[in-house]
Amino acid sequence: MPNITMLDIEDLKKTKLGPFVLKSLKHRAPDPAFHAMQGHNEDLSKAMYIAWGAVFNTGAVDHKLKEIIRVQLSRAADCNY
Repeated sequence: MPNITMLDIEDLKKTKLGPFVLKSLKHRAPDPAFHAMQGHNEDLSKAMYIAWGAVFNTGAVDHKLKEIIRVQLSRAADCNY
C-alpha cells in the first residue's frame, strides 16, 4: 500500500507547478505522475523537475548512461519499463 497520495493533475495545473505539468504532458516526459507524487511539496517538485531536465535534456550526460539510469530506476521502483 502506498504511503503517499497521488495528487490530481488537473488540480496541479492550477498551482505554481502548472507550467511544469503542462510541459510534462506536452513532451510526455517525465511522466505526469512525477508531479502527482511530488506535488505535495511544490518547491521540491519544481527543483526536481529542473534537475531532471538538466540531466536528461541538455546533452551533458551520454545517451547510453541515461538509458542505464532509466532502467535502473525502473527496476528499483519494480516497474516493468
